[in-house]
Amino acid sequence: MKFLLTKFFNIATIRTKMIAYFFATVILLSFLTIYTFYVSQQSLNQMDEMYEKNLYLVDIANKLSQANDDLLNYLTIKNSDSFINFQRSMEEIKSVIEDTNRELNHNPSQLLFVDVYNMINVYFSHADSAINAKRGRNNDAYNEAYTQATVIEGYIQEYIAKIQLNQIKENATKYQIVKVKVSELQKTNIVLIVDVMLFSILIIIILTYKMTEPIIRLAHSADEISSGNFEVEEIVVDSEDEIKVMATAFNKMRESIKKYIEELKNKAETESKLMDQELQNIKMQSLLNKAELEALQSQINPHFLFNTINTGVQLAMMEGADATSEFLENMSAIFRYNIKNLKKPVTLGEEIDNIKAYALLLKVRFGELLKFEFELDERVNKANMPPLILQPLVENACIHGIGDLEEGGTIFISTKKDDDKIRITIEDDGIGMDQEYIDQVINHTNEEDLFKKPKKSHTTGIGLANVVHRMRLFTQYDDTIEIISEKNNGTKIIIHLPICDEVNL
Repeated sequence: MKFLLTKFFNIATIRTKMIAYFFATVILLSFLTIYTFYVSQQSLNQMDEMYEKNLYLVDIANKLSQANDDLLNYLTIKNSDSFINFQRSMEEIKSVIEDTNRELNHNPSQLLFVDVYNMINVYFSHADSAINAKRGRNNDAYNEAYTQATVIEGYIQEYIAKIQLNQIKENATKYQIVKVKVSELQKTNIVLIVDVMLFSILIIIILTYKMTEPIIRLAHSADEISSGNFEVEEIVVDSEDEIKVMATAFNKMRESIKKYIEELKNKAETESKLMDQELQNIKMQSLLNKAELEALQSQINPHFLFNTINTGVQLAMMEGADATSEFLENMSAIFRYNIKNLKKPVTLGEEIDNIKAYALLLKVRFGELLKFEFELDERVNKANMPPLILQPLVENACIHGIGDLEEGGTIFISTKKDDDKIRITIEDDGIGMDQEYIDQVINHTNEEDLFKKPKKSHTTGIGLANVVHRMRLFTQYDDTIEIISEKNNGTKIIIHLPICDEVNL
């Protein structure tokens, strides 16, 4: 039953629900009215039955008394009207007795009524005898018959009185029963009325809640959307009525608006990213141009110097000065790499080869005071990166980190795969840097700092901040370079380079 009601409320329209509610209320009220009428009618019938027999008895007693008076008048004055009245009374009494006799049962009052019935028949027999004796002018016989009839009539009256007394007692008991039934009926009516009221209230609450709860949620969601919050929960309505149609339409409208706004946001973000990328490209180009300019300005006519060095290499070879020839060849390789187009990326392998040549030059200058250690993974040599990244870092380690130490130092260079990136490490055991200077390099904001030349000469002219910034632009990561250093405790610079498709690991 509960399942059927739930199913009905879910699939019925609002109009059907309202009609069903009114019909249910009318049916309940009709049932209550019919039940009350039925029980009341039963009580009335019992009351009628209680007093109907008393009326019969009173009627019999009155008619019998009248019949006896008519009999006396007829016997005394031989009045024909009295005889007719007597005959009519006899017929009426017999009719009443026969009707009552059909409803007799075996309780004491009914048994007394049987006696009354029999005595009335005897009374009528003596009355007939008295009338016949009167007609035969037998005065003694009609006097005796009338006297017996009168005695029997007195007995009948006494029996009727007894029956009435018993009937009063029975009626008192029945009255108490009827009274209890009426009281129960009143209580039942009150219970039914309260039940109908509660049922009506419950139906009203359910219908009201079922209809208004989704509408309230719709209003709340609409208010949230109007304030710009499209992350509201979807309105779910279990019923199949008009409210579900509204909720479904609202949900579709919300999703459409949300999708449209998301598309606008994505379009705006895409345009913003394109603008940022364009600005970064312009900035990158400017940095490369300035880096190339600074690199070229750091040398006097580099092409002339490059050609002159090559001439010196040939002269050293002709004279048999192998060490001088090797030194000039390394210098020539460095100059050749430095005068490259700085706009194009290079491979990690090319950067390492340049560092190795640069290390040989530094070894000639510093001798045993400067040591280089390499730990290289050749599998990552094809990774792309901006040019002139490692040489400025090695210059910084050599000149600023170890150059002022009398005992010299060691520069350690390593490359290896680290998860989804390539890890390049340049570490020295020199004088180190304080945290304030590291923060200035990592968090630089002034473009003039990016191209500030190192304080000491014979360098590329590309500062550490410039390297950091160019690596960020190339990798699009802010944490692409880490600087770990303490004053008088060496410096470690770690570069995180993305793995490109050319790297086969």
